[in-house]
This record gives sequence, structure tokens and C-alpha cells, in this order.
Amino acid sequence: MKVKTKAKWLLKFKKMNKIKIDIVSDLVCPWCYIGQKRLNDYLAQSDYKAEISWKPFQLHPELQKKGMEKNAFLIQKFGPEGANLFDQIKKVADSESLEMNPDKITNIPNTVDVHRLMWYAKKQHKDLKLAISLFEAYFTAGKDFSNPETLLDLAEACGLSRTETEVFLASEEGRTEVLAEEKMYREAGIQAVPTFIINDKYMIQGAQMPAKFLEAFKQFGLENQDPQFMCTGDNC
Repeated sequence: MKVKTKAKWLLKFKKMNKIKIDIVSDLVCPWCYIGQKRLNDYLAQSDYKAEISWKPFQLHPELQKKGMEKNAFLIQKFGPEGANLFDQIKKVADSESLEMNPDKITNIPNTVDVHRLMWYAKKQHKDLKLAISLFEAYFTAGKDFSNPETLLDLAEACGLSRTETEVFLASEEGRTEVLAEEKMYREAGIQAVPTFIINDKYMIQGAQMPAKFLEAFKQFGLENQDPQFMCTGDNC
């Protein structure tokens, strides 16, 4: 009887494919918001059990801590057509049943502190929940990440101590680690997000459709990557 029970357990274990996924992203990247939804949609219908980690990447490291007014930033960077950038991406989000309200977004922030908060939350195993909360707060509610109170509210809602988090954000803790990790990814050639690193070896770039994840996971290749669905410094 013991042998049979063990055999059933092994069979069940083999059917569940375990996979490690590092998501290099910025929490104000609209394609990262869409990409994580598509990845989760794929995982929900697959046999993969994923260990997900969020990795830092700044789309706009040149911005000051207070960030910049959204429309002014987009027009300055992309010209008059830049003001419609989020509206175009919203159509894709709508097709994914993913709420995105560009009209509520007023600020394009520097995200060093956002990534520091993710680094801090990871130490307490709260980073996965916090990542989704950050995406939703920014893209659906238009929360201003340059306001420390916004980050404290989100941290507290995810189960982190508000008092301890406030002390952390007021310090420089985690800054060196976050910037060093981002530098490592840039030096490895990553210039667009989202980038999904599979099992520390294979890479999928862009907010791919669930079917593309299926194909890529089977092949562990770089086929069918569409630069239209990712953010670089030149298109987000």
C-alpha cells in the first residue's frame, strides 16, 4: 500500500511542470501590466506551476523623484502624437478585459522607490501581491507614485507594516541592490520590457498572447516576439 501511494504521488508530481519565471519590468509600463495578465491567463490553463519573481527596470531613469506631468512628458518625448499613446494601449487592455484608465493618470514617475519597495516586500514574501496592487493603482486609479503616502497605502494594504515601511522608504536601503540588479539586466542586453526569463536561461520579450507563451514554453526559443507589445525608452 505504501508503494502504491508513493507511485501516485510521483505521477502527480510529474504531471505538474515546475518553472521559474523572472519578470523584468517597470511598474508603470503598460505592456508589463498587460503582459503579466496574459502570462497569468496562460498559466491558469496550463500544467505549469510557476515560481515568479519581479525584477527591476526603469523606463525613465532620467526623471526627477517627483516625476513629470503625464501629457507634458509624452509630448516632450514623442511629439504631439504622444498624448494619445496610452489611449492606443488601452484598446489592447480592453480586449484583455483589463481595466486601464489613462485619463486618471496624471504623473509619469521616477520608479526607483517603487522598485525599492518591491525589493523590501520580497523579503517578506509580499512582492507578488504588491506588484499587482501597484499596476492596478497606477493604471486603473491613476495613483501618483511620487507621493510616499501612495506607496505606504499600497504596502499596508498588502500586509506590510506602515510604520516600518515608512522608515524603509525614508532611508537609502535597497537602492544599491536595485540599481545593481537593473544594471546587470541592461548589460545582459535587455532594453525592452516586459522580458520573461525562464529557468535562468531562456528569454521571452514582450506582452505575448497566451498561445505564444505556450509555444515558447514548449520550444524555449525566441520565436514570435513582437516589438509592438513591449516598452523601450522610445515607445513608452
